[in-house]
Amino acid sequence: MKPLIALLLLCTGLRAQNTPGTLLWEVSRQGSPFKSYLFGTFHEVEPAFFATLNNTMDKLKSADVVYVEESSGQATPSPALFSKLGTWNHARWDSLLAPEQQVIFREFISRAERPDFYKLPPLVLNRTVSGMYFLEFCPAAGRQSYELMDTYIERLARQHRKPVSSLDRNQGDLLQQVAATRSATQDSMYAGFCVNFMQKMLQDDTKDCALLDKYKRFEVDYQLNTDLTQTENRSPLLIERNNQWTATLEIAMNTRNCFVAIGLRHLFYKQGLIEQLRFRGFLVTPIAAS
Repeated sequence: MKPLIALLLLCTGLRAQNTPGTLLWEVSRQGSPFKSYLFGTFHEVEPAFFATLNNTMDKLKSADVVYVEESSGQATPSPALFSKLGTWNHARWDSLLAPEQQVIFREFISRAERPDFYKLPPLVLNRTVSGMYFLEFCPAAGRQSYELMDTYIERLARQHRKPVSSLDRNQGDLLQQVAATRSATQDSMYAGFCVNFMQKMLQDDTKDCALLDKYKRFEVDYQLNTDLTQTENRSPLLIERNNQWTATLEIAMNTRNCFVAIGLRHLFYKQGLIEQLRFRGFLVTPIAAS
């Protein structure tokens, strides 16, 4: 085979793996009778969408155990644990933000009537305002529920009498991981994300809402050959959680049929669960979600 043709075939294969047109991946190991499944969620997409994915529903119903990021039964972290992230207030936020960003931040907090947002560290507030944007701000004609997709999947699993396990042992541990991996650079990055979402909502900018529709059309680029640490949005916490989850799931998938529902981004990049499980000897293959 000529080198150019071989290179073209390689590139085509990588592109097909990165954009397989699905949210569901089958995980197996040669010689093992067990099959497990990874499903990438978009937390703010309405539960009714998941209910339309017949093949995914079937895999959940046939699983021995269902894994989610954080089960609903986990205790809320105490103020003492939350304090590990440091004391956040108006002055500390201003120290992170440029003057024009401070104006946006203050206007948003005033309109939303949420002065308590000043007390949240950037990573936590980013999760909060991004959720507000996709769940409450983006237009959703005919939406029947504001329940998060992950919560719905957990509830569905329990309805079918499936054991549900949390990949994050508890929210206290998660906050400790945040504290251990955070840095001034990370704080600035997440603060910028917060302001961007705030500005979009203040300006009625719905362009990013298209991500919801792309997700529902399975238009996802998993970027499996991309090193997350070399990207602009690198996240030590994402990598740390992926590492811990992979270790847990390797043991579970060797002995049980697992259904794993986690945020889609945890499947992305070389450091995501797809590539990590492949490195540990599993065959991870995209299959039809519906």
